[in-house]
Amino acid sequence: MKYTILLCLALCFFCCGPMGNCNEEAEDLKGDECLLIVREIPTDTDDRFDYKGINPVTEKECDCNSSRSDRWWADYKKDIAIGDTIIKKKGELIFSIHKKDTVLSFNFECDGKVYK
Repeated sequence: MKYTILLCLALCFFCCGPMGNCNEEAEDLKGDECLLIVREIPTDTDDRFDYKGINPVTEKECDCNSSRSDRWWADYKKDIAIGDTIIKKKGELIFSIHKKDTVLSFNFECDGKVYK
């Protein structure tokens, strides 16, 4: 019985340990960049952010694929349509979707704090 309780406490400690540091995560996310006119919408089967299109500056095909930021960016998949321009500048924590008549801008948020 004593070992069962110790095992449960150990599992709780490792499974429910402290979450990531928001400041460190924000600094990490600043390193990503995305500049893309959307030409292809990914499937909705997962939470990955895998949009493909054209870079408006270089006019070359590209994608906005990031193992760091894709979970943050994927929160806004419902707002993105073909023809929209996605902008996330390196060094900033603002993700923008430029539509024909509207610009949607989203700051990174962690634990209720807005990062800019």
